[in-house]
Amino acid sequence: MSNIGLGLELMVVGMTSVFLILVIVILLGKLMISVTNRFPAEQPSEKPAASAAAVGSETRSIIEAAVKELTGGKGTVKEIVKL
Repeated sequence: MSNIGLGLELMVVGMTSVFLILVIVILLGKLMISVTNRFPAEQPSEKPAASAAAVGSETRSIIEAAVKELTGGKGTVKEIVKL
């Protein structure tokens, strides 16, 4: 009977330690997210505007139609830059 008691004790200690470690990981993750969100994201450096002739009018209309479809009419295309 002492083996069963020892086994149960080890099981409780093991499960408790795993639970506590997981709680610590979750809390540290939430803390890291909140600290990261306090700082604004870096604004990308201004690139020279690409010429309007870089993308044809047919291509532009296709891209605008795709954005309209994917965003439910809420998205807009401000500029198209070839990467």
